Amino acid sequence: MTDEVKQRKIEHVAIALEHDIAEPQQASWADVRLVHRALPEVDLDEIDTSVEFLGARLRYPIFISSLTGGHPDVAAINARLATIAGEYGLAMGVGSQRAALVTPALEETYSIVRATASSALLIANVGAPQLIEQQRHPAFTVEDARRAVAMIGARALAIHLNYLQEAAQPEGDRRARGSLAALRVIAAEVGVPVIAKETGAGIGYEQALALNAAGVSAIDVGGAGGSSMAAMESVRAQSRGDGRTAQIGQLFRGWGIATPIAVVETRLAAPGLPIISTGGVRSGLDAARALALGATLIGMGFPFLKAASESVEAVREFLDQFLTELRVAMQLTGAPSIAAMQQRPAVVTGQTREWLAARGFEDELRSMAQRGMRNPPPNQ
Repeated sequence: MTDEVKQRKIEHVAIALEHDIAEPQQASWADVRLVHRALPEVDLDEIDTSVEFLGARLRYPIFISSLTGGHPDVAAINARLATIAGEYGLAMGVGSQRAALVTPALEETYSIVRATASSALLIANVGAPQLIEQQRHPAFTVEDARRAVAMIGARALAIHLNYLQEAAQPEGDRRARGSLAALRVIAAEVGVPVIAKETGAGIGYEQALALNAAGVSAIDVGGAGGSSMAAMESVRAQSRGDGRTAQIGQLFRGWGIATPIAVVETRLAAPGLPIISTGGVRSGLDAARALALGATLIGMGFPFLKAASESVEAVREFLDQFLTELRVAMQLTGAPSIAAMQQRPAVVTGQTREWLAARGFEDELRSMAQRGMRNPPPNQ
């Protein structure tokens, strides 16, 4: 089990960098149209991009998504990302800490982030499937979760919900019954805020209601549209000659709730709860769209992983471009702050609109489009 988990960590990074594992989602960020202001009355260099998240003030609404750790060869990637998190005042998560909880010798591949970024908002990470007893291993306990938090000096704990990935993984944990109850116990007893984090299949209204009732402090919707963990595991299964599991990964490659939809449904189900919009965000304009839909932070995985596999400077170049794009989108909508951007009108079109309308959210679609209008047109 120890070597298996360790090997899987390095394989995940290699596959993400070497294969096309993007999800072919039709409902996308392009469906979200922001309303242009010809007279924005906001100077580009005066825009305030800071945001409050779980009691911390971040300079930018960016979350370096829970990516990696658990193998000596990926420690450098975590160190580079932590350098950027410290420099730019970002939140950062590490990958699943299961490997280090099983094999303490691997702790340094995670703890390097705190050693590198002494004051950054770091988020620990364990999986929901591992909180319940599986066929091949016992359940992690509250004490295990606390060990994960202490390992990196984390100020929050992400519980990742990756049952699609487990289903497509040759050695996946298939049991799911009892995971919500286990998550509720962790949220009550671990001692830091808990973030429920999907890993690419999205969170809808009903699940957001349940997670809010379970006591989580934030939700990372982890929607479809970015990297597909099912596709990643399909590659691994195929390389092992496990054609049946590989076929599952390919069949369900596009499964899930697209990220823009997940942000709206989660906001309506859990008003006031911070939302991280992860999944398919590839530009600062996408980030502005997510904020207008109600996101608090923008999570990104693959773009950071790709840049960090090269150098710290490559991460800086990517992030500087991204933040410039975000500021331009904010200026062109007349938003001087993140709070203002969250109240800018957004017209939702295409399959995103069709989905939300079919789910009964027509009034919310109209409300988002008419924000800021003194005399909105009568309902048709």
